[in-house]
Amino acid sequence: MKKCRKGKKGVCAVLTASMIAMLLSGCGGGNTTGETQAAGTTATGSTAESCITIGVSGTPDLDPAIAATGSSLIAAINMYDTLVHPSDTEEGVTGRVADSWEVSDDGLVYTFNLKKGIKFHNGEELKASDVVYSMDRLLTIGEGYAYIFSDFVDPGTTVAKDDYTVEFHLKQAYGPFLSALVRLFIVSEKEVTENTDASGSYGEHGDYGKNYLVTHDAGSGAYQAVELVQQDYFYAEKYDDWFMGWDNEYAPEAFKQMAITEATTVRTMVNNKELDITDTWQSIETLNALSQIDGVSIAEYSNGLEYNMYMNNQAAPLDDINVRRAINCLIDYDTICKTILVDSTLSAGPTPAGVTGHVDTAQFKFDIEQAKTYLAASSYADTYKDYPIEIVVNSDVADLEKIALMVQTAAQQIGMTITISKAPWVSLIDKMGSVETSPQITIINSAPPYDDAGVYLQSRYSNATQGTWENGEWLSDSTINDMIEDALGTTDVDARLQKYADIQNYIVDEVCPSAWLCDLTERCAYQSSYIKWPLIEEADGVGRCVNGYSQEYYRMEYHTELK
Repeated sequence: MKKCRKGKKGVCAVLTASMIAMLLSGCGGGNTTGETQAAGTTATGSTAESCITIGVSGTPDLDPAIAATGSSLIAAINMYDTLVHPSDTEEGVTGRVADSWEVSDDGLVYTFNLKKGIKFHNGEELKASDVVYSMDRLLTIGEGYAYIFSDFVDPGTTVAKDDYTVEFHLKQAYGPFLSALVRLFIVSEKEVTENTDASGSYGEHGDYGKNYLVTHDAGSGAYQAVELVQQDYFYAEKYDDWFMGWDNEYAPEAFKQMAITEATTVRTMVNNKELDITDTWQSIETLNALSQIDGVSIAEYSNGLEYNMYMNNQAAPLDDINVRRAINCLIDYDTICKTILVDSTLSAGPTPAGVTGHVDTAQFKFDIEQAKTYLAASSYADTYKDYPIEIVVNSDVADLEKIALMVQTAAQQIGMTITISKAPWVSLIDKMGSVETSPQITIINSAPPYDDAGVYLQSRYSNATQGTWENGEWLSDSTINDMIEDALGTTDVDARLQKYADIQNYIVDEVCPSAWLCDLTERCAYQSSYIKWPLIEEADGVGRCVNGYSQEYYRMEYHTELK
């Protein structure tokens, strides 16, 4: 048995777009009042003195079994605890709820020893049975990040040996299982079961508390939910009894996610110090204007996001690999990285460069003549002009239309017709729910759920995520599915990374389902005169972290005396 080191506080990662329609009143762990309170106030009407306010593209989904997109992850990371936490250690994680752990020689049994005295927001102690319940609930619901566990863990196989010892029994080896546990958010079994709708679709579990967790949290994390108003804001307050403690005396007492991306509104609110951190989707022009405001700085960081141009591989003429290759040659990558998505770097393959297991693959270049050559080799060589292609861009992100316009202009030079339309993020998610309604082309960024190239390849190109926003290509390639499954099940690290490399080269050379634009350096404006942001200010270069962990508010400082 291999004994692992004890944990300590960890670090970081991202803000991506998410959309959800919800209405929340009342506090997590308590009963809702049924009333809508004023923005930024608690149920008792008081206002937190230091409330860090950020802009997001859509209010969050509070249920951690569903959360997988930007604003939802920010909420989950601040309201829920996990067994392990991302870190820059050799293992990639340190303990959080887990005090220590052991792994069996065959890699099939993981045993975690839990810290004692951790309290949920409802006052109940967190125990091993809650961890079991959280894993079974995630797997049974089958949404959010369930896919990263479902091939390796079955519901009912996780066992509480006693109140503070939990065992995961894997049905097959899962090399990066330990890192994957940063996405197992632990819920209070008692609170959820007491608030379950028996008429739900999960048998004896009813609705598994899904309706309740639309409007509550059941976590033990640093902050607890107070109020969410549909497509307006989400407000949460500091949980005084958080087991990690509050050594940071300047940690904000509350945080507020506001669904605000419109440039004029953002500028006004930043200027009035009503918005502390903007969303990361503002154009370079808007960010330049914001940087001129006294006390405002531009933050740059990486959450491992890669911008991909999704091509629906089952929609003509994109069902031909040479048409897809031709479109790759119609993209001015340098302009994207230097002028539009400033300070980003050219993608070197189908995984972000900073993720463990990435390898540089063959890269496409902006080359009109090469695009013509590819088209001539396609099955649409004589007919491609009869197939107009639509690019649907997220209307919340102004810079994406600039990229689409560049591709449209280049396509005109070879007689290809490309049209451009806009849709808000929530509509894009709906469109990608079926192959028939998925856009022919759209431009989206995504990040690994944890630091591993294999799981990113799984989320982007396996059948497991078809019908979600992470996989808009509708690629159906059994070879890729088999390669990913085999690689993730390899416990030897060197062998697993080599398999990841083979998958990446196969995707680019033999399938080419997408165009890989850039590894995104996220940029936002923030009130640096009174907000201290360690990820930004203590980084040697661009701060890097796991998706969502850039917004751990207990690590930030809010100096009201400087505001």
